[in-house]
Amino acid sequence: MNPIIEAIIPTFFLVGLGLYIRRSNLVPEDHWAGMETISYWLFFPALIFNSLYKADLKNVPLGDMTFALVAAIILMAILMLALYPLLRSVFSVDNPSYTSIYQGVLRWNGFMALAIVQKAYGDDAMALVAVAMAAMIPLINIIIVAIMAIFAAETRPSLSNVLINIIKNPFIIASVVGLCVNLFEIPVWGPLEASVDITGRAGLACALLIVGSGLRLKNAIPPARDVWFACILRLVGMPAMALGFGLLFGLSGHPLDVVIIATAVPTAMNSYVLAKKMGGNAPLIAAIVTWQTPLSAVAITAWLSFIHAFLAG
Repeated sequence: MNPIIEAIIPTFFLVGLGLYIRRSNLVPEDHWAGMETISYWLFFPALIFNSLYKADLKNVPLGDMTFALVAAIILMAILMLALYPLLRSVFSVDNPSYTSIYQGVLRWNGFMALAIVQKAYGDDAMALVAVAMAAMIPLINIIIVAIMAIFAAETRPSLSNVLINIIKNPFIIASVVGLCVNLFEIPVWGPLEASVDITGRAGLACALLIVGSGLRLKNAIPPARDVWFACILRLVGMPAMALGFGLLFGLSGHPLDVVIIATAVPTAMNSYVLAKKMGGNAPLIAAIVTWQTPLSAVAITAWLSFIHAFLAG
């Protein structure tokens, strides 16, 4: 079976399970708020910290991959800001929906990227995904939290309030601490490391279940116009930018493939919880995740086939 499809199947299974649990009332709808809160403050930060803390950043093309990914992220972030007046005035996209589209375009599912790369290229290529995580997770979290603070708030916040939101956000704290512990080789006490690892693993499953619980099929089928915006910009626009910068910085082979995979996987599952907690359009981001997940299999396969044919030619 195609390794991309194999990596996506568990994601769909858990999202569907979350939808079933909510619709069957096995867990009442008003009880999901507790899981969302503990995931936001504990499970997801542990997951982010663990990913960056354990990332093997040695003996890989750290500089070239980092430059390519960071350049693509910044360019897309600027493009999304430039599109705001158009989305607002022409397509009547409100601010909460804009922040969800923004998340759907910029954020990425690093764990799906890990699964795809491991199945397609083996364990030796896993360090390349670690580089992508180190380059993308802190930067994307800072940008997204700033966008949420500015556009999802009922009143336009001051610069100091935006900075406070960024500094105190648990996703950003976990990103910075995990990267610092890795880069400065700070030892972590064994039992504490095991506790964080267990907590982080809970976060990945909870993220998928929560997305499923928040999914309203009427918002996902057929996909709304806003969903298509996020899917096209995420699965076509982001990989195109990453490919351009990757070639500019001289990437080829597995590093270039990983750059494409990292920018063409669907958006992160914790986007839903962030939208719920910071005033975004949570049903919209759930629909975006649902559609991006199967479409990413087509997008990644098409992009990799194009790259290999292009470079071979």
